[in-house]
Amino acid sequence: MKVANRNDLLKRRLEDFFSSRDDRKAARDMMLALAEDTRVWIFGGMIRDIGLFGRKGFCSDIDVVIESDRGDLTNRIKKLPIEYFTVNKFGGIRFRYQEIDFDIWCLADTWAFKQQIIPLEDVHSLLETTLMTWDAVLYDLQRRKVISPENYLTDLVEKRLELVLNRTPNEIGSLVKILRTIYGKEVDKLGPKLCQFLREMLRTYSGEILMRYELSHYQTSIINGLKLANLRMALCHNQPDTDLVLCSEQPPHQLTLHFTSS
Repeated sequence: MKVANRNDLLKRRLEDFFSSRDDRKAARDMMLALAEDTRVWIFGGMIRDIGLFGRKGFCSDIDVVIESDRGDLTNRIKKLPIEYFTVNKFGGIRFRYQEIDFDIWCLADTWAFKQQIIPLEDVHSLLETTLMTWDAVLYDLQRRKVISPENYLTDLVEKRLELVLNRTPNEIGSLVKILRTIYGKEVDKLGPKLCQFLREMLRTYSGEILMRYELSHYQTSIINGLKLANLRMALCHNQPDTDLVLCSEQPPHQLTLHFTSS
């Protein structure tokens, strides 16, 4: 399936996902009921994966942001047929509903807002809090509207990944997430800011540490020593302020890399 190149196409794919099966319809209705008199948005990964690969390409959890406070959100969840939920150290709530996992948190509890790294002006400020450009996207469930930066779909179509925010509460987790995106989501280009971040982080963390972290936090293993060695070498030779182009048409052991100016 081709990458979604227009907002209306991305919106249609998202709506098709929720209308394609009864459990997904029920999940959508649950989110709308949860935010009956407030606002709710789907954030990040689900939208990215459906934009890249279509509705069949999404098989993870759904990140949800609500315009509420934590106490109110907890009370709302208790009123719904959700048997069990957990609260993480950042105040986000995780639960399973209709065989789908949800991570939901209050808009103002977003880490970058609470740390005063990014000012919270409105929901558009969320787009500045993501780690990577491909995650900087929202779907307004009530208004059925995709919200993203102007160049979001262009970067998605060109398979170009760039860094958004380099400050994170979990440095190694963020690095592994970036590497899994590069190797698991068919990334073709790395932007200059992301290249610089990777250079610094790959000097800090060994391949063994990264692979051990991945194994303990994910159900699949994507990172390996050869990939990391190739990436380190490419980053070492990459010129500042240029994109790093990954040519992955050959088998992984013959991976070649070329460079181009942004």
